Amino acid sequence: MRNLKSGEKMLVKDVMTKEIVYVVIPGRRKDALDTMQKKNIFNLPVVKKGSKKLVGVVSLNDLLNNPEEDQLALLVNRDPLKVSSDDSIKKACQIFVREKLRNLPVVENSELAGIIGIDDIVKKGVFKLHIEEPCRKYMKTKIAAVWENTPLNVVLNIMGYSKSLSVVVLNNSGEISGMVDREDIIKAGEVVSEMKKKDMATSEEDEWDWETRSTLYIGTRTLKLPKKPVKDYMTKEVVTITSDGTITECAKKMRKYNIEQLPVTEDNNKLIGIIRDYDILKALIDIG
Repeated sequence: MRNLKSGEKMLVKDVMTKEIVYVVIPGRRKDALDTMQKKNIFNLPVVKKGSKKLVGVVSLNDLLNNPEEDQLALLVNRDPLKVSSDDSIKKACQIFVREKLRNLPVVENSELAGIIGIDDIVKKGVFKLHIEEPCRKYMKTKIAAVWENTPLNVVLNIMGYSKSLSVVVLNNSGEISGMVDREDIIKAGEVVSEMKKKDMATSEEDEWDWETRSTLYIGTRTLKLPKKPVKDYMTKEVVTITSDGTITECAKKMRKYNIEQLPVTEDNNKLIGIIRDYDILKALIDIG
């Protein structure tokens, strides 16, 4: 990272990741699924084979929403949002907040030069700043929570419906017993091959037809979750912050413990909200 002079703005190149995980086309859906599970990444840049030319991006949701499509080229978003290495961090933050994204490809001359994520901004940039605003100003008071015996696949659905990256896990007494995020769920899953049967109509005019219908078997790769309760996969040691803790303190804790969110507490350790790395970006935008 370059040394910043007094008053100089932080740029994308100051925090972006240059070691890029990506997939290529031509390719198969299993290539993307395998890479996502191995690297715990849910959005992948897609480049043209033999080059670094950015073709688009593919997300876990793209794969899950199109389980019968095997060709990666047909699953790619070919018009992704992106930034350049000389763009300001504030510009990247504004895109993340406005579009509800977690990472963006960094492109130079149409080629993939890096990746910048919310994680990069918070853990490489914000933790060095002095943002004294209290986290209560940016925390969310609506908290997604599940019972600790909720099946893992149901938890994933709850996270999708609530648009949450993580959920608080409660025990039988209603107390916090842990937290679980998408990374925990992906690690618990297994990428499996399945054969799906599809009946296809045939033309009665074809003199060689022996039957009026034929069967096509389609091979797909999908993420299969174990039929076990979330308590078996949650993080049990929950790191919290008090409601008057500063934004910089939040960033430092997220960096130290490699986490993306912190439950916010006040007197008697009462849970009053949650602050995510995504919320910290709003504080960075506010200070300009």
